[in-house]
Amino acid sequence: MTIPFEGPEKKLEIILKEPDPGIRSNADGRWTGVVKACGAEIVSRKNTAEIDAYLLSESSLFIWDDRILMITCGETSLVKAVPGILDIVSKESIAFFFYERKNLMYPHRQNSDFEMDVRDLTAYFTGKSYRLGPANHDHVHIFYYSTPQRHIEGDVTLEMLMHDMHPVVLGAFVPTERDTVEALEKRTGINTLYPDMESDSCQFQPYGYSLNKILGDKFMTIHVTPEPSGSYASFETNYSEADYTGTINRVAEIFQPNRFTLVMTGSQDEDQVPQDERLPSTMTGYRCTEKSFYEFDCGYAVSFFNYAKNS
Repeated sequence: MTIPFEGPEKKLEIILKEPDPGIRSNADGRWTGVVKACGAEIVSRKNTAEIDAYLLSESSLFIWDDRILMITCGETSLVKAVPGILDIVSKESIAFFFYERKNLMYPHRQNSDFEMDVRDLTAYFTGKSYRLGPANHDHVHIFYYSTPQRHIEGDVTLEMLMHDMHPVVLGAFVPTERDTVEALEKRTGINTLYPDMESDSCQFQPYGYSLNKILGDKFMTIHVTPEPSGSYASFETNYSEADYTGTINRVAEIFQPNRFTLVMTGSQDEDQVPQDERLPSTMTGYRCTEKSFYEFDCGYAVSFFNYAKNS
């Protein structure tokens, strides 16, 4: 019997008070060890002058001079990466620490739940935790810690967390003989998303697909679990757009999920376009079933939406 794969991710992001170019080096295997500690492995790496992007056996790792973003899925224990990260960057150098975890499809297969993760994290950070969305439906947990030493301007991240994709879409992600990852991206339309970015992607056996794209200090990442019993895909980018409607509609068109969660996290700047104005007021073929706005005392705010396909 095949064990179902847990697609929904755990995510942590650390923002430093000051840039430190030295943290990006993996010459001593430091980041290899961090990834291994949580139960994943490095598959490949791409970089620009501003960012190192690692494709992992379970999702992705991105490192800038002043921040770290790590995303893992499956049965990984992401919080176990924290001690190794704190050997690279001291707690005193951290301005913001965010940990995010979506509700899972197979929580009984995990080594911990969100409350257990928070208990482990509070050994290092005195933070606050929240649940975004309904307890008995799709939701996201967030734990954060912050210090007042740094104000971030123009910082924004968009996530689409998608469930139950159309069977035709699932079939397009099943590898065939002599298939290539480039052919997969062309037939699914993934290659049309931010085409100017440098791409690094992988097809996993028997199922699974991961993609990192980078340009300058910007990234995009996609992870797909196309198992019919529990299909899931995620899209995330820090590319800032005054209006994300086109991008969101295009991603929904590619994956055709029956339902998805939309999360936009942004720094609160006086000159920033209000978050709701950057997101679509309506989605063709979908209805909004949940809408929430959360403003945190660390200077960041989150817009949270659940969408379901129209009958």
